[in-house]
Amino acid sequence: MTKFFIEAGINHFGKIREANIILNNFLNSKFENLTFMLKSEKFYSDQLKLGRNFRLDKFFFNTALKKCHKKNKKLGLSVGLAKNLGDLNEIKFDFYKLLSVGINNKSLIKILKKKNKTIYISTGFNASKLKIKKCLSFFKKKNTQLLHTPMSYNPSELNFAKINDLRKTFKVPVGYSNHYNNLNCLNVLSVYKPDTIFIYCKPSYKNGRKYPDDGHAFYFKELQNSKNDYEKSSLMHSGIKIKKVKIFSNFKF
Repeated sequence: MTKFFIEAGINHFGKIREANIILNNFLNSKFENLTFMLKSEKFYSDQLKLGRNFRLDKFFFNTALKKCHKKNKKLGLSVGLAKNLGDLNEIKFDFYKLLSVGINNKSLIKILKKKNKTIYISTGFNASKLKIKKCLSFFKKKNTQLLHTPMSYNPSELNFAKINDLRKTFKVPVGYSNHYNNLNCLNVLSVYKPDTIFIYCKPSYKNGRKYPDDGHAFYFKELQNSKNDYEKSSLMHSGIKIKKVKIFSNFKF
C-alpha cells in the first residue's frame, strides 16, 4: 500500500499561525506523515532584506512533534545543506527528506546517517545514476528510499516509468515526489505502485493568496479526495503489467 506524505514546504511563510493551520489540518486528517522544509541561508537572508522571515523556530517543531506523536503521526524535515540544520539538528524528527541539491553532500549525509531514521532521497529533475549511486553508497542503502522527482508542469516530462527503472537499477524502494500542477496525474501514477507519494499542501483558502509552491500545492480536502481516487485506481490497475503500459505518449489531462 502506497503511503502518502504531505509537504508543508515553506507555504507557511515563516508565520506560526500559518504553520499551525497546516499542522492542525494534518492532525485532523487521515494522513499520517507531514514534512516541513529548510531552505538555503541565502534564501532566508534575501527574504529578511525584503522584510519577510521564513524561519520556523525550534520551539514550534518540538511542539509539533509532540502533537503528532500524540496522534500516532510522524513529522519529518526536508533539508539540502548541513549548515541549514542549525539548532534543529538537536530535534529528533521521525524521518528526513534529502533534497536533490544535497544528494552528494557528504557532510549532510554523514549527519543524516547518524539519525538512524528513514531518509527519502529526492532525485530532482535530472539526477544522474552516478550521483544516485554515490548517495546510496554513503548510506550503504540502509534506511533509504529514492523519490522520482520530475519538477515540471509538462506531462510528457513526468516519466513515471523511471520509478520502475530506479527500482530495478538500485534495488531499493522508490516513491514519487509531486511537483505537477494537476492531481489527476496520480490516477496514472497508480499503475507504477510507488512506495510513497509526497505532495505539497496549502494552509487555507484565501482570495488571491499565492504560496511559494502555489502551482503544485493543494488544500487538504483536495488531497484527501485525490488519495481516495488513487486507491481506487490502484485496485483497478492491480493486474496491469507495468512494462506494457505506455504513459504520457499522447496523454492529456
